Amino acid sequence: MIKETDKLIYGEYFRKSSEAEDRQAFSIPDQMRDVDALVKREALNVGIKFPGESKSAHTPGRQIFADVVKAIMDGKINALVVWHANRISRNPVDAGTIIWLMDIGKLRQVKTTTKTYENNADDKFFLWLELSISKKDSDNKSEVVKRALVGRAGRGIPNGVAPIGFINDKTAIKGNRRWLIDKIRLPLVEKLFGEFLSGRYSAPALYFYAKDDLKLTTMQRQKIGGRHIAKSYIYTMLRNPIYAGFFFQNDIRYELDAYLPRLLTEEEYWKIQDMLGRKGMPRVTNRKAVYNQFAICGLCGGKHCTDFKFQVICSACKKKFSHVTRKECPSCGLAIDQMNNPTFLTYVFYYCLNNKQHRTTCLNNGIEEKKIELQLKAELEQTLAISEELSTWCIENIPLVKDTEIEDNVNLKANLEQEKNALEGKLKRLTMLRISRDYSTEENTEFDKLEKEMKSNLSLLEVKLSNANVDWFSEAKKDFKLMAKIPDTFTNGTIEQKNDLLIAFHSNLTIVNKKVIVSHSKSIEVIKKTLLLAKAESTAFEPKTFNNLELNNDKTEAFASACTTLLRR
Repeated sequence: MIKETDKLIYGEYFRKSSEAEDRQAFSIPDQMRDVDALVKREALNVGIKFPGESKSAHTPGRQIFADVVKAIMDGKINALVVWHANRISRNPVDAGTIIWLMDIGKLRQVKTTTKTYENNADDKFFLWLELSISKKDSDNKSEVVKRALVGRAGRGIPNGVAPIGFINDKTAIKGNRRWLIDKIRLPLVEKLFGEFLSGRYSAPALYFYAKDDLKLTTMQRQKIGGRHIAKSYIYTMLRNPIYAGFFFQNDIRYELDAYLPRLLTEEEYWKIQDMLGRKGMPRVTNRKAVYNQFAICGLCGGKHCTDFKFQVICSACKKKFSHVTRKECPSCGLAIDQMNNPTFLTYVFYYCLNNKQHRTTCLNNGIEEKKIELQLKAELEQTLAISEELSTWCIENIPLVKDTEIEDNVNLKANLEQEKNALEGKLKRLTMLRISRDYSTEENTEFDKLEKEMKSNLSLLEVKLSNANVDWFSEAKKDFKLMAKIPDTFTNGTIEQKNDLLIAFHSNLTIVNKKVIVSHSKSIEVIKKTLLLAKAESTAFEPKTFNNLELNNDKTEAFASACTTLLRR
């Protein structure tokens, strides 16, 4: 044991972060060279030379550092020599341990290649400051890295090594490196997904198909790669949402950059996870229904709620069951991922909320979302859908129609503007009058009352102007554009696009006994009636197909007769 009067016995400690937290730090051999030169120059008595440690000091838990602390506590050494103080610690726990060891007299000195910290108040303060600066520097770099990773993810560029089928682009600047397409492997990966979705291959069988038939190998890198993919990687590949065009980072979903191809639809991806059973990625619970906010019960007027169904029919015993919470058939016990071509069913049911929660007695039956969509699509295509060419013609000819209502609106707006300008002038003159000289308390009270009245009238005028400023042309233009997109929206559109269309039309879906009755805002209803009238008057008004139309004079004249009525309403 070392007595207080004994000379200093040093322990040498070296650290280099394996996570590249501090690129400015020398490698461990370089640190050893500088420290050995210091030991030789100052003839330091080294008791223990600890092996170099390659681990980040951002958090506690370093094994060699723990050995250093134990050696100090046991009295085997009473001083430390390091390349720099930030080699000791970059976290407050380990930094506090070092200061505490100095406080209790176990650690008498910390020596670096540039400075010596003795066991006194001033040196301990500066050592603590140096360790705190190291912590702050580490935090700053961590924040920079996190921001960079979030920024990359926001641009649709995943972090890390690209999965099979893609290649990390090493030609760009680090931080902006994208993924490139592996033209050799990506088609093979796409074929694997297709075969798995067909149900002809289980995941284990897919491995042998990839290995023996497709000869699929991993990307050759500097030290690894160039070999047949492992059986476990088949599951990794099937679970990876990148191939469906999205990914998760810190539990936040990001969309993959549009320049990279999608091998799967999102629906196909979640079907694969269902097929994998317990080995698949858990299905996200944030499910979206398309029409629940528009659906109304036709019997009791209640809102509709949705019930999501995820079921599978066992390939062995034909038992149908929910696979959300169960990973094997409840009848025969066969695991889902071991089934040979099972049938997966995914659908959404709409129920009257009053009936579902037994608030009142409602006899309205539930209806599947697909049936709602079929009826809605048929209704909109028959009554509101128009061609792109006719939509363009409508938008071009709306300003040519000058009916009384529009002219009255223009005149009203001009009068309101004139009245507003006059009132603002009076208010300005009142203010100038008040500041021209001092007034009595009674006079100022009258001024306040008059100013308040003028400002109230001005606010009222602004509200009236706001109402008069409704851009009827923009509203009509938007409606006609949406009407031209109805077929494509309900064939290829997303949930959000379908929602936007119904919101724009102020649509309500009244459901009675599995029948959908569609109603819209008054303006859309007028357009619908006028279009039906125009079609009834002339078969040349709008043909049944929406492909590559050219409006001729007959179609123009047919619509012109109804256009004035439509805009007036």
